Amino acid sequence: MTTIPTDLTIELRSANGSSTEFYQADEERVHEALRLLAAPRLFTQPHLLLTSQHCASMIPCKGIDMILARTSARTPLKFPLNLPAGQFDLVQQPDAWPDNNPATVEGQNVQQHGQPRRRSSQVEIHTLGGWTVTLKAEAMIRGNVQDERQWFSHLPEVPTIPFRLEEGGFGLLNTANIMSVSAWPKPEALPGIALPLALRRWTPARIKSPANLAEAIHS
Repeated sequence: MTTIPTDLTIELRSANGSSTEFYQADEERVHEALRLLAAPRLFTQPHLLLTSQHCASMIPCKGIDMILARTSARTPLKFPLNLPAGQFDLVQQPDAWPDNNPATVEGQNVQQHGQPRRRSSQVEIHTLGGWTVTLKAEAMIRGNVQDERQWFSHLPEVPTIPFRLEEGGFGLLNTANIMSVSAWPKPEALPGIALPLALRRWTPARIKSPANLAEAIHS
């Protein structure tokens, strides 16, 4: 019988546009690292401490945009996430949105009488360091429209937004380092007052993005 080795690769994507990777192949230490990373208030602590046999690294959490934990091991995070507002399944998608037909996604949002409010959308998130992640969001909202509106209004108060990786493992977004979030189609219930404006032009940041930094290094 062939056993699949259990290992873990951690990628830290930082607010300065840099990326750092860490690795662990010991199965017991892999599970311990995953358990610590799955803490719901991970980004509220002052520092993230990483140790190996010969080295220790201390990284301020406020400087981390997101963490990607790639592994074939079972993880402590269970998807869909069971939150008070409902169940939420967030999975990373390719950079290009796979479906540009509004009727396809909106058709999935039809609510049956007496059933939880089902919501499907594509969410694109930009962070301080120029990182972008696109998520497919599937939600089963409990309660009424007001409950859904309150969930969106409290989303920025959540310190960590977890999502799963299709290849195995999970990602963690530092909510404090999010620059913008775009959801398509537009949610039916939004908190507060919204400016009635459509996107006309987008200009990249003056600092080099992570992709441009890589091009400059290898040019």
